[in-house]
Amino acid sequence: MTRTGRIVSTCLLAAVTALGQNPELEQLKAKMLQLDQTMQEIRKQIMALEETQKAPAAVTPATPPAAKAPPVPIAQSPAVHYGETTRLRETAGQNEMSAARINSESFDPALRGFFRLPGTNTLMKFGGFVKTDVIYDLKYAGTYYGAYVPSSFPSAPGTPDSKNATVSMRPSRFYWESRFGSNDEGGATVKTYFEFDFFSNFDRNSIRLRQYYGQYKNILVGQAWSAFADPDAFPDTLEFEGPPGINATRNPQVRYTHALNTMHSIGASIEKSGTDTPFGSPFGTPIGTSNFPDLIGFYRFEHKRGHIHSAAIFRNVGGIIPNTTIPDLARHTGGYGASVSAVFGLGAKDSMVFQGIIGKGISNYYNDNFGLGTDVGISAGGKLVAVPTGSATFGLTHNWTKLVRSTVSYGYTRINNTATAPGEEYHVSNYLTGNLVFQPSGNLLFGGEYIYGSLERKNGFKWVAPRIQASVTYYINKYPRQ
Repeated sequence: MTRTGRIVSTCLLAAVTALGQNPELEQLKAKMLQLDQTMQEIRKQIMALEETQKAPAAVTPATPPAAKAPPVPIAQSPAVHYGETTRLRETAGQNEMSAARINSESFDPALRGFFRLPGTNTLMKFGGFVKTDVIYDLKYAGTYYGAYVPSSFPSAPGTPDSKNATVSMRPSRFYWESRFGSNDEGGATVKTYFEFDFFSNFDRNSIRLRQYYGQYKNILVGQAWSAFADPDAFPDTLEFEGPPGINATRNPQVRYTHALNTMHSIGASIEKSGTDTPFGSPFGTPIGTSNFPDLIGFYRFEHKRGHIHSAAIFRNVGGIIPNTTIPDLARHTGGYGASVSAVFGLGAKDSMVFQGIIGKGISNYYNDNFGLGTDVGISAGGKLVAVPTGSATFGLTHNWTKLVRSTVSYGYTRINNTATAPGEEYHVSNYLTGNLVFQPSGNLLFGGEYIYGSLERKNGFKWVAPRIQASVTYYINKYPRQ
């Protein structure tokens, strides 16, 4: 019996006792017993309900949702194959930042400026710069608007000695980079890189594709810096084109790089062929052809204080002259060459770059010589020959403070023209620059530069054209190197 029931029974018994003996006594006793039995029944029902509530309810297990496959991780490798001098050396043109790297290593392992494409495992980054050059030529410097190109200098006496001033934004550049994980066991990163500037047209602001390549592990396909080139070794010039003899070619290619260890790597590349033939000959206008693509092998030594990059090229150069077999340019000849470039740190404030190239039939790999028709020529005997050539480029940078630096650079190029080459053909050029650059932040640069260039043609005609240039550059999504 519950406590309430006992209290009620006690109260009723006390009431009956207080009444004493009377005719209704027996009826009250019967009612009391009946009430007591009723309360006991209620108590049993309450206890049964309480036990039922304590028992676990039988619940049909819900079907678990289908497990989603986790996104493939994006493996980020620190720049272990590139030393501090290579990785931290700043240039106004930022060409070194667009170069393909071993294992797609980034100079910024933190990948600052990247964002994840919603719903995917793809990281993306947009960047580049807006650059405006104010140019003043002390003497007419050719027709290539926005760049300094000695091959476009005048080619004959009588050209007016005219000054010229202009403004150009053609060096401005935009790039898009993406990184996403692959499905292999190592989760290697797949990198794609797209870049353009505004030098497509000779004298207008037209979009030009610079690079568009993809890289998985160390296999690269697409258009990128030639393996014969070394964009890390470009002098820090404000003038867009740079020394005429430097190798600044970007070719369609298939390339493989193999890291022997953190300091040594080797590789090979199959690149776009094409013979740069003369514009004319006594027999007609030649059309260049090749029997196979250009073949390039390279070796790189990397140290914390800099690197050395060496490469060799073998190519097939030749062509045809429509409607004649005299001379028979279809009898191709071999073109070959070698290049050595280097970047060295000279203490805490100075760095030096160098590149030397020598060979035959490789003129279109020079910065200023593509399209000049000097890969091959016709000898005095009417035979097709690969034209010998060579160049050297040097640059020295001094950091006055963390914000101010200067660079002097020099370039020399020589083409040993064939006997039948016209007198106006490019023969020797010299290039010299000196600048002062103020970079108050990673995203802003001001600078001034003096450029001196000379060109000598095969017939001995010379032209010298000094230039003064001021530049302002706003970089997009750029962070200080660490």
